[in-house]
Amino acid sequence: NHETCVKCGRCLRDCPIDAISKVKVDEGKSTERFEYQVNEEVCLGCGVCVSACFNKSIMLKNRGKRVITPVNSVHRVVLQAIEKGQLQDLIFDNQAFGSHRAMAAILQAILNLPPLKQAMASEQMKSKYLAKLLK
Repeated sequence: NHETCVKCGRCLRDCPIDAISKVKVDEGKSTERFEYQVNEEVCLGCGVCVSACFNKSIMLKNRGKRVITPVNSVHRVVLQAIEKGQLQDLIFDNQAFGSHRAMAAILQAILNLPPLKQAMASEQMKSKYLAKLLK
């Protein structure tokens, strides 16, 4: 609710996935004005911003489309990579994921996803190994 927002920035600071941004509002005045906006494509609906807002200016609303809340950071990174179509980049271009443990964590995160997300991951990877694991 932009009318009650005091622009303290707590929602922006506390959002775990940076779904809130500070946007300049041009009203033709000499002073710079801004507001905070939620990117609904990125927002998980976790409610961290709601609890951070002491003025009760943020409310969650049902959007009809279910969003999967990540279990841990590996799960979150894998979900984001799948959504962006960059799962193969995450695995092959990131030297931090070169260890067997990291690869096992990524595969475990993929195996714990709903069938639609698993299919998206398999399509992006084009891996016979992953396809067999998912069957």
